[in-house]
Amino acid sequence: MSVTPEQIRATADSYIAALTAGDLEAVMALYAENATVEDPVGGGTVHEGAAAIREFYASVVALKIDGRVLEARACGNDLLFNFEITTHFDEGSKATINVWDLMTHDEQGKVVSMRAYWTPENMS
Repeated sequence: MSVTPEQIRATADSYIAALTAGDLEAVMALYAENATVEDPVGGGTVHEGAAAIREFYASVVALKIDGRVLEARACGNDLLFNFEITTHFDEGSKATINVWDLMTHDEQGKVVSMRAYWTPENMS
């Protein structure tokens, strides 16, 4: 049974909801065991496998984040989506970043590859 475009599209909302809730287990539930995460593309480390991905996201979900999906497109087993997240730091300071993520899904709907496209130019 293959995954539907609606299931793939729902990954965008589930991903942002998990990040804003600080829910590491919900983030990990989106990924296949042997997945890869590259964040940011071209300048970041490629995290391979569940243990490396968990270590990467543990520091992300520890932050206070607000986020929203701006646009999402499911094509085949790929999901391309644009979102903004605002990270709140101590003493009222914050940073907002606009990101495009490309997630490829397997036949069970799990993410096998995530590539995040952003640079410091996308931060405010």
